[in-house]
Amino acid sequence: MSSLLLIILSYFYGSLPFGVFIGKKLKGIDIREFGSGNIGAANAFRTLGPAGGIAVLLCDMSKGILPVLLARFFAASDALVPLLQVIAGVTAILGHNYSIFLKFKGGKGIATSFGVIIALNWWIALMCFSVWGLMVLLTRYSSVGSLSGSLALPAFMVIFKQPVPFIAFGIISCAFAFYAHRGNIKKLLKGTELKITEKAGKEDAPREESDARAS
Repeated sequence: MSSLLLIILSYFYGSLPFGVFIGKKLKGIDIREFGSGNIGAANAFRTLGPAGGIAVLLCDMSKGILPVLLARFFAASDALVPLLQVIAGVTAILGHNYSIFLKFKGGKGIATSFGVIIALNWWIALMCFSVWGLMVLLTRYSSVGSLSGSLALPAFMVIFKQPVPFIAFGIISCAFAFYAHRGNIKKLLKGTELKITEKAGKEDAPREESDARAS
C-alpha cells in the first residue's frame, strides 16, 4: 500500500508544470506561447533568461530526484528498493510528460529523467551530462544533446554493470526521449530547429504539433 502511495505522489509531483508557474511569476507570461513552446529549461532560458532557466531546470530535476530517494522509505524490503526507485522515477517522468494539470500534455522529461539518474547513480548522471554538454557545444542544439545523452544512458548502465531495473530504466528513458522529441527530429532534418542560443519570440511557437507545449 505504501508503494502505491509513492507511485501516486510521484505522478502528481511530476505533473506540476514548474515552467508555467515560474514564467508567470517572473515575467507574467505563459512560456508555452514563446520560442519553441516548451515548458522546460531550454525554452525557459530563451524566454525567461538565466535565472528563470536555472529555476525551471532545478525544479524539473527535483521531480525525478525526490521520488527515487523516497523509494527507500516506501519499499517493502531492501531487495525491492531498486525496482521501486525505477517505478517511481518512470511515474514522475510520465507525470511531467502527461500532466494532469495541463490536460495530459506536458514536457519531454529530459530534466526529470536526469534527476532520476542523479538519484540512481550520480556518476553515470555526470557522464550523460558530459555527453549532452559536448553535443550542445558542437551543434548548439539542445535536442541533439538530449537525444545523445539519452542514447548513452542505457549503454553506461550496461557497461558499469548496474542493477537490472536501472538498465531497464535506461532503455525506457531513452525510448521516452526519442518519442517526445519526434517533432524536434523532424525540425532538425528540415533545418528549422531552434538553436539553444536563439532568442525566443512569440511568433516562433509551434502551432501544429500536438506536443507543441512539451519540454
